[in-house]
Amino acid sequence: MKPRQALAVAMAALSACAAAGAAVFIALYPPPGTAASVLPPASTHIRDGAFSGPACNGAQCRLCPYECFLPEGARGRCRVRANYGGKVRTLAYALPAAVHLDPIEKKPVYHMYPGSLVYSVSAPGCNLTCRACQNWEISQIYPEQAARSAQAPVALKLRVLPDGRAAGELETADLASLPPADAVRYALATRSRSVAYTYSEPVVFYEYMLDTARLARAAGLKNVMVTSGYINPAPLDALLPYMDVVKVDLKGFDEDFYRRYTGARLEPVKAALLRLKEKKAMFEVVNLVVPGLNDSPASLGSLSSWVKDSLGPDTPLFFTRFTPNYLLSGLPPTPEATLTAARDGAMKKGLHYVYVGNIPGHPGESTYCPRCGRVLVRRYGYAILEDRLTPAGGRCPWDGTRVPGVWR
Repeated sequence: MKPRQALAVAMAALSACAAAGAAVFIALYPPPGTAASVLPPASTHIRDGAFSGPACNGAQCRLCPYECFLPEGARGRCRVRANYGGKVRTLAYALPAAVHLDPIEKKPVYHMYPGSLVYSVSAPGCNLTCRACQNWEISQIYPEQAARSAQAPVALKLRVLPDGRAAGELETADLASLPPADAVRYALATRSRSVAYTYSEPVVFYEYMLDTARLARAAGLKNVMVTSGYINPAPLDALLPYMDVVKVDLKGFDEDFYRRYTGARLEPVKAALLRLKEKKAMFEVVNLVVPGLNDSPASLGSLSSWVKDSLGPDTPLFFTRFTPNYLLSGLPPTPEATLTAARDGAMKKGLHYVYVGNIPGHPGESTYCPRCGRVLVRRYGYAILEDRLTPAGGRCPWDGTRVPGVWR
């Protein structure tokens, strides 16, 4: 054996001995269970994490593309999934970070039940680190940093005013926990037509979302997932039978921008969108246009072309105005002209339903018939001013063109 080969064999043997010694040491002296010091074992917010398993001397989360390896007591990038007792656990099950009654247009979702109410729930945490996150107070925290309770809508009562108009009285309660059954009960009591998993990132409170969605579907409610799309194929496939629409934030169309702005990668998001199309799921795509970062005509044009060619011309696509926030508070808001140009360019490429977000009164808020060009759903902000879609089938009343969506 040559000297170099002998050295390689010796080094390999030494590495194997070191690994075996480390395994024995960890088995005899396991690391402290740091999660247990934060949340007691009896906490109702701790549940076994789906799509995970043992790995080496720890556990591995396979929920999202990061696939975090977690030694005992360690947290994932999302801050709410941890190796707790040798298993990946969620530490935020039914832990309400924000609960609101919203118009569905706020999500934004434009192709399901225009003007309806949606019961919006969230838990702490996110697997991305977007530099302009508008909900960073709940998405970029540990569950133990969350407020002890959240004010949640629990009922909406209607009464008729002396002039004949109807008024709503919203009843709220401070909740330290919001189990799935209660979320569905309150959604029904507030006259919501759907439940949205939103504000932070629902992928990281996957188990809570899935359990709630199952009960919501059984109660006749629709389910809306508002997500960055950073999720592995198997978890997404298991979720889709219970989701009626998935709203995906496609942050940009440049790999370098994705890494710098979100801490994530572009390709897994594209893969998730292609998976949604393959599974024939209903979805809408939103791009937040950030001045100087992802607003070049070339970048916006490439995004529009990919959506049209890869996802289809009927895919609803939003270009939304950025407002200064979080780590990008020094940037200006997106000029209206930039959003208008992005919409015009996308429609010239053949996309049928292209919207402008966060500019009330912009023509791009409304839904138009792609054949005759007439307004079918006229919007102003979150308000529906006019809905001319036929009750049966959601068609244009002038030429019969069917608009994809859930309309009645």
